[in-house]
Amino acid sequence: MSNKQLNETLEKVKCTIWCKTAEESQNHYTLWSQEYDDDLIILGSDGCQMATNMFLKHVKDKTSSKLLDFGGGTGISSSLIRNQLQFQGEIDIMDANIDMLYKASQKKIGFRNIIRHFVGKSGDLPVRDESYDVIVSTGAFIPKHIPASAIQGVIKAIRSGGLLIMTRRLQGTGDYGKELDQNIDQLCSEKKLELLDHIEYGLFSNQENSIKSGCFVYMRN
Repeated sequence: MSNKQLNETLEKVKCTIWCKTAEESQNHYTLWSQEYDDDLIILGSDGCQMATNMFLKHVKDKTSSKLLDFGGGTGISSSLIRNQLQFQGEIDIMDANIDMLYKASQKKIGFRNIIRHFVGKSGDLPVRDESYDVIVSTGAFIPKHIPASAIQGVIKAIRSGGLLIMTRRLQGTGDYGKELDQNIDQLCSEKKLELLDHIEYGLFSNQENSIKSGCFVYMRN
């Protein structure tokens, strides 16, 4: 892998996050969808594997649990959970980009539902409350993607005692990161979420300065 190849791939990431609007970000994803999986390997993106490891550690019922891959893109996390862990439960995937979802649909995952949905500030999802035992979200809570306030509504789709497994950047997201922290702190102080586990890691480990990130496991009360 050359430095040129790495830098070109990093530019694709920057285009999806630091563009002016969410619509512009989605246009970049449409162009990127065919190369997305390969590019994450180039970057050394470990978030999906981190989430999969946490799933293995904390999800006891791997036969009948219902999982939502939230902001799941091309289904990398779903594929790891289904095939690496031999998870037999039902998996739904939700994303705003139809081209990314099409790529996910071509993998041997066996989704129950493939849902295209643009998440607004309220976080209301087109599913019933308490539909899922687990929601996995890898890298979706970043600027121009999922609004930070949306986590308030998203967790309603998790049953009581269910889990939210999420990866997120811990640096470089400015006011967005602060707002997300505030929303999560509020949910924890209101006893709606309880932090069970977390681990820090370097996102895009193949570049010289990886991005400090974390994988968090919360229980829905």
